[in-house]
Amino acid sequence: MILKFIDTPLDGKSWEKLMNSCYRMKFQDEHFTEIPAVYGGDAGIEGFTRKGRVYQCYCPERGYTDDDLHGHLRDKMTKDIGKLTTPKYADRLRGLGVPAIKEWHFVIPEYKDSRIISHAETKRKEVIALKNADPSNYDYIDDDFIIVIKQAEDFKVEISRMIRTTLTDMQLNIAIHHTTAAPNWSQCESEKVNNIKRKVKAVMGDVDESDEDYIDLVNMYINSYINGIEIMKVLRVSYSEVYEEIFILEQSYKKQVSFKTRMNTNSSINAQLFNEILDDFQKKLEQFKYLNMASIMELKIDLISGWLADCSMQFRSR
Repeated sequence: MILKFIDTPLDGKSWEKLMNSCYRMKFQDEHFTEIPAVYGGDAGIEGFTRKGRVYQCYCPERGYTDDDLHGHLRDKMTKDIGKLTTPKYADRLRGLGVPAIKEWHFVIPEYKDSRIISHAETKRKEVIALKNADPSNYDYIDDDFIIVIKQAEDFKVEISRMIRTTLTDMQLNIAIHHTTAAPNWSQCESEKVNNIKRKVKAVMGDVDESDEDYIDLVNMYINSYINGIEIMKVLRVSYSEVYEEIFILEQSYKKQVSFKTRMNTNSSINAQLFNEILDDFQKKLEQFKYLNMASIMELKIDLISGWLADCSMQFRSR
């Protein structure tokens, strides 16, 4: 879920860079150490901690069917565990001062097939068998060695924090969550629907309800209201810190909107006032550098639709 909103294509290098930052943030108290591959190679791992965790990243270069994805993940894990148990890599790990390896993390964007879990257990047993057969040569492997599959969802907090604090150039594309299909009115309370109708009519100047533009605008705002609820739910779960910032802005600005619209006694400027609110709120959202422009435009309409649906935004009828 968390990767659906990242507006930056991921490849092997960008995935490794992102995960290196995540591990540094998540395991700093274990003295995380990244291993650059420039001199002497990376020893078959991207980094390690002083508590015996090591990790290897892998990002498929293109979209695969579920079955093909499993095949690539399986083959990559097999290859990397094979490296881990060779004398060449054992010497390199010892030379880097890597503690006895308790956990080997296979870090991937996602997996969709439980067979990779079974494969990880098979490889774990193979490593333990090698160690038991030759303890001295496999002293860099802990007796309780395990293989752990990590995916993007396991780093929601770290990814959200990096995006929010611009520690990465990644941006969120919230707009991809939007649908242009006709709104499902059953998802919107009748009271909310009537509020939207009444306020759109007040802004447009008591237009006839059969007017096509009026009907289209009502449908758009109902759709956006429903969509905004879903987007905020997703942000709350996957990007909690981003959600908090947007929610705080929305709540404080909503109060200003309530004051501004209720204080207006001149119904002839309803449309002007509404457009001013749209433009000003967009400027407020633009302060969040981790949102791309499509996301800003989407959030603006979705959140303002919420103000139309509830009692935050009031316009006097003409």
